[in-house]
Amino acid sequence: MTDKLVVVATIIAHEGKEQAVRDALLTLVPAAKTEPGFVQYDLHQSKDRPGEFVFYEIWDDEKALDVHNNTDAMKAFGAKNGHLFKSVALEKYTRIS
Repeated sequence: MTDKLVVVATIIAHEGKEQAVRDALLTLVPAAKTEPGFVQYDLHQSKDRPGEFVFYEIWDDEKALDVHNNTDAMKAFGAKNGHLFKSVALEKYTRIS
């Protein structure tokens, strides 16, 4: 069995845009759950820093993540909402235990 690809995506909202970012990010969840290679796609918001959001994602493999990141919906999302984000960081992990 091949280990799945774990992704942690951290999104920081511009000050004053926290609710707009939250609302926008929530729109991504239903579509992601229908994509090929989807395993898990959970959105979290920091309790201490309300402008910090984290997606914890699990995909079958790198190809599934690439498909997800290049869907028309993701491209449109970035074009429409990118100005709300102070930063976006994506880290990929493999399970070791």
